[in-house]
Amino acid sequence: MLNKRFYSFEGIDYSGKSTQIALLRDFLENQGHKVYVLREPGGTEISEQIRTLLLDKKNSAMTDFCEIFLYSAARTQLVSEKIIPLLEQGYFVIADRYVDSTTAYQGFGRGIDAEMVQQINRAATRGLMPAWTFFLQLEPEESYKRREASGRTTDRLEEAGKAFYRRVHEGYLELARAYPERFIALQAEDSVENIHQRIIQIIQEKGA
Repeated sequence: MLNKRFYSFEGIDYSGKSTQIALLRDFLENQGHKVYVLREPGGTEISEQIRTLLLDKKNSAMTDFCEIFLYSAARTQLVSEKIIPLLEQGYFVIADRYVDSTTAYQGFGRGIDAEMVQQINRAATRGLMPAWTFFLQLEPEESYKRREASGRTTDRLEEAGKAFYRRVHEGYLELARAYPERFIALQAEDSVENIHQRIIQIIQEKGA
């Protein structure tokens, strides 16, 4: 199941997803559309509680399988409680991360079996996929530089180390190759305006 009014943004931290999501939201609203922005994990009361568990550094003993099931539990609640009802009401839904994050982070990053990850993803999403996934491509080394410059404290996942983030990055590249009909790769180090205009071009060419 794919909905033409459902878009997701993917990429490692500090790739500029939040900025581009805000610009796209403003663009669509200026066109007269109803728009709802969601983040993963989170977006519902239950999903936000799961987010707290996942990102809390005190939970360092969390196993890889516990992690993937918690992410997927937060997602299935979000799909059922928010995404599907909003789409049915005519909203454009923009997700800051979706199912591809699980494939990249828990599949490639943690090394969980690819077929198992696909089965979990399919169950969690009820088969609902975005029309477009905008992948902001940023090298892990640049992500680390941006994080240090921000001065922000790290969460549990960000403590995973550079080798983990290299695997995640490679996972995103593999997804972009595997799903060219959906994945739009954009260079995160390009200017904010250039990236935004490319996103708008894609949406206008393919039909919002």
